[in-house]
Amino acid sequence: MPSTHAAFQKRLDAALKSSDLELALTRALPRLRDARVARLGDAQFPERQRHLAEIKARCVERLPELVEQFTAEATRVGCAVHRAATAEDARRIVAQLAQERGVRLVVKSKTMVAEEIELNPYLEARGVKVVETDLGEWIIQLAKEHPSHILAPALHKTREQIAELIGRETGKDLSSATNSDIVAAARLYLRQSFIDADMGISGANIAIADTGTLILVTNEGNGRLVTTLPPIHVAVVGVEKIVPSLDEATEVLKLLAPSATGQKLSVYTSFTTGPSRSADIENSLTVGVHGPKEVHIVLVDNGRWKMREDPEFREALQCIRCGACANVCPPYQVVGGHVFGHVYTGPIGLVVTPFHHGMEHAVDPQALCVSCNACETVCPVGIPLARMILDLRRRKVKEDGLPWLKRSAVNAFADPEGFASKTHLGSILQKPVTGRGRFVQNPVLRRLPGIKDLLGWRSLPALADRSLHDRFAKSTGRFDPARVIPGTKAAGKRIAYFSGCLPDRLYPEMGEAVVRVLRAVGCDVFFPPAQSCCGLPAINAGDGPSALSMIYQTIEALEKVQADLILSASASCAVSMLQDYPRLLASERPWLERAERLAERVIDFTTFMDREVDLAAGTLAGDSSLLVTVHDSCQSHNCLGLKREQRRILRDVLGHSIVEMNESSACCGFGGSFSFEHPRVAERIGRRKIKNVDETGAPIVVTDNPGCIMHLRGIVDASRRQVRVLHLAELIDRAIASGSGT
Repeated sequence: MPSTHAAFQKRLDAALKSSDLELALTRALPRLRDARVARLGDAQFPERQRHLAEIKARCVERLPELVEQFTAEATRVGCAVHRAATAEDARRIVAQLAQERGVRLVVKSKTMVAEEIELNPYLEARGVKVVETDLGEWIIQLAKEHPSHILAPALHKTREQIAELIGRETGKDLSSATNSDIVAAARLYLRQSFIDADMGISGANIAIADTGTLILVTNEGNGRLVTTLPPIHVAVVGVEKIVPSLDEATEVLKLLAPSATGQKLSVYTSFTTGPSRSADIENSLTVGVHGPKEVHIVLVDNGRWKMREDPEFREALQCIRCGACANVCPPYQVVGGHVFGHVYTGPIGLVVTPFHHGMEHAVDPQALCVSCNACETVCPVGIPLARMILDLRRRKVKEDGLPWLKRSAVNAFADPEGFASKTHLGSILQKPVTGRGRFVQNPVLRRLPGIKDLLGWRSLPALADRSLHDRFAKSTGRFDPARVIPGTKAAGKRIAYFSGCLPDRLYPEMGEAVVRVLRAVGCDVFFPPAQSCCGLPAINAGDGPSALSMIYQTIEALEKVQADLILSASASCAVSMLQDYPRLLASERPWLERAERLAERVIDFTTFMDREVDLAAGTLAGDSSLLVTVHDSCQSHNCLGLKREQRRILRDVLGHSIVEMNESSACCGFGGSFSFEHPRVAERIGRRKIKNVDETGAPIVVTDNPGCIMHLRGIVDASRRQVRVLHLAELIDRAIASGSGT
């Protein structure tokens, strides 16, 4: 057997080479995302998300009590309830039931828990034939694969591949068949299995403790047939699905289908409470239509209690298995679930896999996470998935350390003086591959083995000859009262400018534009000389000790500065200080308090211009209106919740025309070190973003995160596009320089 790493690399290579997978994902995922937005994309969703999260959190808190109550009530109404501590226990219980009752044919409705415990091969090895009756599950059964999506198991298959699989099984030529024809062929072929089956196996979306009721949500009629026609019904259920009453179950249903498929409700919502009550079912001519004679419920642990006891991952038990997180995940859209996950796929799959199947199955897939936080924004119970993935990464690095190359990079960021010396030396040594240009553009370098994947599709920025640190050394930071823009509400504020690594070493002109804008709105600006990296590279790498060292360093450098606000024009740095610091320092009370005091003064550039400066419409509108499109960086949009702010400044204050791009808030593919560890995936994500830019026809892309700017400028330069990628501050600076508003 190959190692898990070798197997992962093989799957990744296959996914990136597959045009069929790319076609299937491109067809399916946008439809699911758009349907969800149409149903839930309103201002009320955050409140509904918070409400359901609170309900599910209470359920997890009461879980031991709810398990006992559900067991008692389900037993009272005639069910047999079995407890399974492990996957092996669950498999054995079901197989024993089948053996004792002479079961030869099982029909199954869709159940991810059965996939989790690998039930099908276990039963088949013991002479029991298993027929999947959910269309997607049947397709992957025919293909001898695992589901690639929690909700839509065969989402990775094209219609053409599905037609070939079903045609081969049914003996029909479906090569030119419509979707309806393919479904009809499947329905006709599977019908007899429902009638002949000795046992039906299902999962359950919800289990109600005070009545012993199971709720099964499907869009196909197979779920009801599986649970009513065979004489024995076995439900395999994760313990986390239990809720106290119908009231809580109703709240789950309100967000389950909308999050999963954009439907108000699924086509079938079935409630099952115990076996059939028919007194004469043995002699009835319609055996089965009244329900099964036996109902067995297997409550599965398989790592769930351990998850509940772990404070960093407890919230993962709140998941309602809607699959929305996978639908918005940028790497998932490129490689699919067979790479981005194990049995459970997508962001939630990365989080639960270590508990169900072992850390070794999550290590490689979790490196595909770009930490864009899109998953958390759509999760109906608000699970902090991106944070949990980073916590898993940190635990793994604590055990095994970092690869030497990443370790070297993190160490460089963690040493301010050494980093300054190395980047200065690099600015000199880079000349053969940059000349006097702004990018690494050497064509021979691009074609070298091992380098082609990194540079064949993008240009890397050249290091600046003089860093922003150096350029600020002779700057007083004072503003000229005679040149202050009228109407600014920030006049007189003292601003400490935290530049971040990229503006400091790669784009000092961007930092200078920020400073000029701050002075123009009446602020005293100064550059704390002791500042260095905020620690984000180490945080994202999972290197806890290095991250803490850099966090301590940043807090000490900034907490004593005499400033009203500490401003960063890098949304990533601002999010790190505002959100990552308190989380990572939670167990260190003195440092946590210092981080919280610091956070009270930290602000990102966009929020500062919108809220603190708050210029009136038309203040900087000149004679030449520009056509621009906006890329909402992940940290701005998903972490800081900024959506209208950049647009108000661009449209109202600057007077520019905005043409919205498709998927404006989708990740550009940078993700820090991600784009260097998985450059082929980053390339696919980045090209999708640039394609969306091209479709707008706008010659300028505006964003507020230097990482995105670096990534997009590199793709634009390598492809020779005539598009400029600018920081919001650079456009404002341009308007000020032209004399607008003064």
